[in-house]
Amino acid sequence: MQLLRLAIAIVVPLAMLACDRPAPVALQSLSLSAQFGVAPLDGSAGGGGPGRIVFHSARDGTPQIFRMNPDGGEQQAITEGPGNAVWPDISRNGRLIAFASNRSGNNEIYVLDLSDGTLVNVSASSADDNWPRWSPNGHRLVFHSNRDGDYNIYTVNADGTDLRRVTNDAALDQWPDWSPNGKQIAFRRGTDVYVADADGEEENVRQLTIAPALDQMAAWSPNGKQIAFMSVRDGYPSVFLMSAEGETAENPAINLTPKDATDAASAWLSRAPSWSKDGRQIYFMSFRPSTGGDVELFVMNADGSDVRRLTEAVGEDGGPRSR
Repeated sequence: MQLLRLAIAIVVPLAMLACDRPAPVALQSLSLSAQFGVAPLDGSAGGGGPGRIVFHSARDGTPQIFRMNPDGGEQQAITEGPGNAVWPDISRNGRLIAFASNRSGNNEIYVLDLSDGTLVNVSASSADDNWPRWSPNGHRLVFHSNRDGDYNIYTVNADGTDLRRVTNDAALDQWPDWSPNGKQIAFRRGTDVYVADADGEEENVRQLTIAPALDQMAAWSPNGKQIAFMSVRDGYPSVFLMSAEGETAENPAINLTPKDATDAASAWLSRAPSWSKDGRQIYFMSFRPSTGGDVELFVMNADGSDVRRLTEAVGEDGGPRSR
């Protein structure tokens, strides 16, 4: 059994992955305490509260998980070391936060229960496991991993059981996201955004983007009709929007975060889009001349209007996800 070494040497049994292995041993119930790498939360914490945003921030050195109100207020650390904690996602009920961390040496997927502080390693491998995303019903996680050599898409139960491989390709499958009905998963394959059935039927994989440039980090709108994603097709990383059916020459994706005409392409980056629960806004991480070189969090209307900055911290603020 792999062990998770915590800040004061508390040892927590990890969940086993393979379905032919014994069921995971029940974890100790641990309070939210910096003793084992989870920062104390104030009385407003609860299950996260409607509309709360989770994100990672390197403002204190090593990236850790934070949360804040939709307007950027009440920014608060959730995790502490050892290691980093990045690319969080919060379950629909606001109780569970999944994130990637190298606290055990390599990137693994962890699930933190905010109600009692239980922390579970649900990927438990020596590979690079990253970018966890909750299924709409909160029962499973999708993530990318190179555990079988090439990067592919996998799903697993929230307790680490029933690992399933969704894709099997050598073209670099990464950055997955569930459709709102839970039946499909959008992801990057090679340099384009694709969609596959969540049950792993490889013959139903379909390409959605067509530009000769890198497209990735797809995020489905809550109503399932649109997909926001990052693309460098205009010469710099930017957030684009397309129909969930895919783009065509007649109906191409549109750039929601175009740079100012006077700015150099190297001075502008926007990526990792995430929708608000009502689908009216998109959160994203960006650096631009106004941020002084730091990557900060922004929010905009779903049509790209009314762009507002939410964080102002030294170091990268990234990976915003809304409940």
